[in-house]
Amino acid sequence: MELQAIIFDVDGTVAETADLHRAAFNRAFQEHGLDWHWDREIFSQLSPVEFSLPKLRLFSMATRKSGQGSVPNHSDLAQIALRKAHFFCQLVHEGAAHLRPGVARLMQESLHEGLSIGAVSTSSRVETQTLLSATLGFHNLSNIICLKTAEDAHISTAERSLYQAVLEDFGINGNRAIAIDDSANGVAAAAFNGIPALATPSMYTASNRFEYAALTLSDLGQPAEPFTVISGNAFGHACVSPALLRQIALPKAAAA
Repeated sequence: MELQAIIFDVDGTVAETADLHRAAFNRAFQEHGLDWHWDREIFSQLSPVEFSLPKLRLFSMATRKSGQGSVPNHSDLAQIALRKAHFFCQLVHEGAAHLRPGVARLMQESLHEGLSIGAVSTSSRVETQTLLSATLGFHNLSNIICLKTAEDAHISTAERSLYQAVLEDFGINGNRAIAIDDSANGVAAAAFNGIPALATPSMYTASNRFEYAALTLSDLGQPAEPFTVISGNAFGHACVSPALLRQIALPKAAAA
């Protein structure tokens, strides 16, 4: 059995984007004349809810129950979600997004070794493409990365369906791939599809329990700035490489 693909979660894994999404929501609320403001505590509570519109619906329901202020209708919430995506892309174009350590290096090394690269995100396609293009500098993203976003997901199964869609596009089983994700939900979604996973917790997921992760690290690391092992066996490596991913994904083959 041979490792053929690496599948990256995007938000929180490729770049720390949570506060950019939060800022974009707040800009959209202000533009719409709402007195809503999501601080980090509120956004942390909403983070497990996948997709922008369900987040807005949940918060709207809570606001209605509390009797605090006016509540937008469904059409308004959908418009707010669209404007939020616009403001997120604007922030990215302004240079507010930065790759997490080791991401670009690992992608380049993996492509050099003939591995396929997939990416999954429950954000919209325009937000995700804008982020990846701006931070990675790939001019023709579709030639480099198999990308699945909110538009490709089944609302009831969220990330599970996105990981499955990447596997289907590559024509491989989960045991030929490895996932890199920052959340326990994402790691579990990968595991559901038979994909072993490496976890790199982010700002809003540091307290998650990564029980399905084969290895949990502070980040992917750089040669001069090694990662910190949170749990699992890094086999003596200081930064994540295709060789380490093979050892995680295919431990028996790597040991042979």
